[in-house]
Amino acid sequence: MTSKQLYKVIFVLCLLMVLPCQTDAQFWKKRNKGTSKREIRKRQEEANKKSNYNRFNELQPMGKKASLVRIDYIWSYETANTVPEKGGDINLIMPSRFSTKSGIEFGTSIASLPFIPTVYLKKRWTKGVLYVATRHQVYSYSPLLYFAQKNEYCGIFPGNAEVPNSYGIKNELIISKPFLKDLKCGSVKQPYIIITAALAIDYGFATKSTEQELMERKFFKQRSGVVLGKGGFLTARLQGDLFLLKDLYLTIAVRGLFAGSPYGNSIEQNTMIKYKVSPKFSMSLGYWASFGKGEGAPVVPLFDLSYHFGYKEGREKGLFGSLK
Repeated sequence: MTSKQLYKVIFVLCLLMVLPCQTDAQFWKKRNKGTSKREIRKRQEEANKKSNYNRFNELQPMGKKASLVRIDYIWSYETANTVPEKGGDINLIMPSRFSTKSGIEFGTSIASLPFIPTVYLKKRWTKGVLYVATRHQVYSYSPLLYFAQKNEYCGIFPGNAEVPNSYGIKNELIISKPFLKDLKCGSVKQPYIIITAALAIDYGFATKSTEQELMERKFFKQRSGVVLGKGGFLTARLQGDLFLLKDLYLTIAVRGLFAGSPYGNSIEQNTMIKYKVSPKFSMSLGYWASFGKGEGAPVVPLFDLSYHFGYKEGREKGLFGSLK
């Protein structure tokens, strides 16, 4: 055998040894790639099982009835929308509300019942691009004045003045415009900003009058006509409700109170931030400030705890838009 033939034999033997190694490498590479994909998919499934939220709607929790869970927390009680039928909110400070029929809402404040008893009825007339509602409210400051006089809080009401039996009536027109965004590739649309404008008239009358003509405290002075049952005032309000992050909501409102002489006018501003602890519970923190005339602190801190119950409002169906 010549040297040239020997070299050819050695080359063929080396080639036969290299080809199986390359095939094995490709096989193990594919096998490892498949295993990696399976591991990633398995980890994703385990993460989804541990998550409390719906992958198709970040505002809804997972569960058998996830599609029924209320998602209307951005609609505060000052907007033109109402809570769903047979649903509502129970709050410590802010008005608690309940609905017996779609588009109709009743409300009252639990904390203020002993001092400023109040009840309101809100009717939503239209919804869609614009939400339009009217709210009608009856309330009285007399229990608070009796309490202040009895405990000698002269800064609220003079101890030597006769306390009136006064009642206030409020009629308000509310218009809200929601701005929607697509969640999860357009599968769900939710409002992330709601702009509300409202105009209200408060008027007070008394079954037992008083010689007192004016309240001196802030938050009361421009409301003196209603508190004492001797007049009223006009309120113009502009409000924004925002969905900041998952479980976090913000409400910012500015209102002007126009009472005229001798009570004067004022500007008030309040801000509340709400955190949804769970699908049923939330907590709020904020303040209410007055820039009008009057004595005392111009800012009042606010804190509230809320319990939410009921299912979200169903879709409209049929010729007359009845709800499911």
